[in-house]
Amino acid sequence: MLRGFWRCLALYGTFYIGPLPGPGPLTGPAPGHPERLCADVPLSPLERRLGRDLKRDLGPV
Repeated sequence: MLRGFWRCLALYGTFYIGPLPGPGPLTGPAPGHPERLCADVPLSPLERRLGRDLKRDLGPV
């Protein structure tokens, strides 16, 4: 009974504030994050190979 009441209140609230926005697109780590790639440092051969393997395994997304 309480779950139904809660859903009714949540639906009623969406008329006033609208639906909650979903998560935005993923863009990677924030600027300055230690895992962010440096634009001026080229990838090593291992990193390039790993990138190719990931693209091949994921296929079209």
